[in-house]
Amino acid sequence: MIKKDGFISFVGAGPGDLGLITEKGMNCIREAEVILYDRLANPRLLREATGNCEFIYCGKLPDRHTMRQEMINQTLVNYAKEGKYVVRLKGGDPSVFGRVGEEAEEASKHNIPFEIVPGITSSIAAAAYAGIPVTHREYSTSFTLRTGHKCLENEDLKELNCSDQLGDTLAYYMGVNNLPKICKHLIQNGKSKETPVAVIQWGTIGKQKVVEGTIETILSNIEKEKITNPAMTIIGDVVKLRSKLTWFDKKKYFGRKILLAKATTTVEKNGLEAYLTENGAEVYAFPTLKLVELPIKHDQLDNALSHERIVFNTPESVKLFFSNMYKSKYDVRKLPNRIEYISSKSCKVLEKYGIFAEKFTDNELATVFVGSQNKVIQTAHNSKFLATHNIIADSRFDVINQRMLEETSWESIIFPNRSSVDWFLKELQATNKNYLMNLPFAYIGESVKEYAIKCGFTNVDEDLQKELMLGDWKCGNV
Repeated sequence: MIKKDGFISFVGAGPGDLGLITEKGMNCIREAEVILYDRLANPRLLREATGNCEFIYCGKLPDRHTMRQEMINQTLVNYAKEGKYVVRLKGGDPSVFGRVGEEAEEASKHNIPFEIVPGITSSIAAAAYAGIPVTHREYSTSFTLRTGHKCLENEDLKELNCSDQLGDTLAYYMGVNNLPKICKHLIQNGKSKETPVAVIQWGTIGKQKVVEGTIETILSNIEKEKITNPAMTIIGDVVKLRSKLTWFDKKKYFGRKILLAKATTTVEKNGLEAYLTENGAEVYAFPTLKLVELPIKHDQLDNALSHERIVFNTPESVKLFFSNMYKSKYDVRKLPNRIEYISSKSCKVLEKYGIFAEKFTDNELATVFVGSQNKVIQTAHNSKFLATHNIIADSRFDVINQRMLEETSWESIIFPNRSSVDWFLKELQATNKNYLMNLPFAYIGESVKEYAIKCGFTNVDEDLQKELMLGDWKCGNV
């Protein structure tokens, strides 16, 4: 995809599951210079943006607005006029109750070129993940989408043949608050009180919750289960199929709510987070970190290459060191004979450069350690440390972190290494969410367990720990 100057892409983020955004939508995120995103667009998608992309939260709640619609329109126009490539990221499909018409009209009025990238709409996706197909040859021959924010008293459902075809499916978006009016209105227009209903909260992700009932009973049922928006309401005989077609709820970790402490800047496509998510858990990697490359002078590189041994601390340091060698036009034959690594991930990156390194051994060779400024190794008298980069918390995710930590009742934490404990504690204080230290934790390695306890975490999640010990996630067995 070629980056567009002074252009707006209205992108459907899909219903929540990261795998349900289109390839084109994901490419837009990767190319964007500015992203305006909604509350219902999964914020994890923003990890795919470039490090220089600006994030603007436009989230709306029924009782308050972060940005009014007029301000959103104006912001889109202003950035596009500056020549920026702007992505407007909307949950579900932007054309289905996403107000894309209003925003695109504003762009058109100012002669700003734009495109609309469709997404999977939430009603179809949430219903499917709840085991409810919205149409079925025996139950439903039509499917109607409605907004649940308003229940128009003059709406005549008989014109839509709803009274004649009781199997037809109705889907109400964000209709929890108005569900009493909706149910009353449906009955007045010919729907049976016994018509099945399912309300699906946070559809397609690990904290999905489904409550069933009938038009007559659904209100008391969702009240008992404390269901709130965001939620889809599906009404019709197709709801009966859920008892046979439930699949997402049967996943191994369905309903588990896990914080994954992070100490790296990489987004692992087949790592622990992906494994747990694919198996039904709601997982949030926290905090989000950012790599800041440090300048390496020619004489620093020259000095490093003059040592008898180079030891790489991190995979990032490998990439940056070789990148600087290339820029300075150093041949790889200038490298010393002894190349070693500290982490297995660094070893794998070295192999990509055709170097089969050895595990670091502590001896008296003149050595240069290459790594992050965050982890300066105490070197011997004949050794030096060369910092290739620094790792910092990505401040663009401050708003996202606050919201993600508040909106979910997290149950457990996983610490992959000691550094993840440090970063978790540091950013926990920044978000004023110290109560999360009371959560039980799982760990990878006994030294990590001991360190976490030393830092104030007291309870081990024994069940989750047993699962980690099995190690299925290491094999990409997702």
